[in-house]
Amino acid sequence: MLNTLGYFCLCLLASLAMACGSSAADESEVLISLTDTVIVPGYEATAAASSELRETLEDLCASPTDASLNTAQQAWRDARAPVMRSEATWFGPFVDRRSEGLMAWPQTDPERIEAMLVNNPATTEDDVRNGLASTQRGLGAIEYLLFAPDALDLLSDSSSSRCGYLIALGLLIESEANSVLETWTKGEDGDVPYSGYFTGRASSSLITTQAVAELVRTQVFLTRTLVDMHLAAALGLREGGPDLSAIPGGDGFNALDDLRNEVLGLRDMYVGADGDDGLGISDIVKGLSAETDERMRESFENSLKAIDAVEGPLRVAVSERPEQVQAVYDRLRDLQVTLNTEVVSLLGVSVGFSDTDGDSMR
Repeated sequence: MLNTLGYFCLCLLASLAMACGSSAADESEVLISLTDTVIVPGYEATAAASSELRETLEDLCASPTDASLNTAQQAWRDARAPVMRSEATWFGPFVDRRSEGLMAWPQTDPERIEAMLVNNPATTEDDVRNGLASTQRGLGAIEYLLFAPDALDLLSDSSSSRCGYLIALGLLIESEANSVLETWTKGEDGDVPYSGYFTGRASSSLITTQAVAELVRTQVFLTRTLVDMHLAAALGLREGGPDLSAIPGGDGFNALDDLRNEVLGLRDMYVGADGDDGLGISDIVKGLSAETDERMRESFENSLKAIDAVEGPLRVAVSERPEQVQAVYDRLRDLQVTLNTEVVSLLGVSVGFSDTDGDSMR
């Protein structure tokens, strides 16, 4: 039987072991791991998929057939996946360059597109970049052209400027994706690579706590968009009744895949690359509150399960199977509440309005 001193020593050792096991990861190590294994690889995947998309658009316009149209439509879907999965990393160069308005603005304006094609066609990358609004650019505009019921007939019309516009859209997305990637990895206009500035590896760097706050705020703003602006509005949980237009996207019916990739991207930033192989925000949080970290991890798992249980296109499911979409909303709402209250508080992050709200050419 242990004497009092022996029992005290065992308790002390156990307490020390638990304290060591639950210590928060070094913030700079988390930033380096996320940058090297999540953020930069995500932009690399976006750049590669954008190049493939541009090539298929050129092939389609060179030879408009059912096969080349189907290939271009699939390339569009393949390009959307890394773009949406990287949305949780839309800060720094992506915001400074206003890349969302060039590549992936959530709304598209078909009337303005058609009027432009008739009155003043934009058929070069510069035309699209500098002469059009966000609602006439990016993956949304490409979706409008590729998935129209009569897309093949319209793109086959040699008197139409549609193909010139389509290729220009692809060139701009490819160019912008590569510019964002190069800013992260090589720097821009003589500046140090943003990866060095962001992680503290450059002589002039962002303060570590500010960098962590940037990661967390981006997650907060993205969950707010998904939960409040998209799902709650579509389901009629806000004033004004159900609004299907709150679900982004058009006839490509890709909104459910987009949502899944956005949540996967949020999870990547929280958990790290490939789960336990990389560091993430979780490694800081769990050293401060194992309970909060567990709630976050469970919320990600439950949210993805709910998304996978939705049958059919998201907009159709809202109308015909609203209980499935309500389940997604409920699970993402759980994630949002834990993130916005517990995680933000534990990490001492202040949250205001998103710097990415609005667009000068909207």
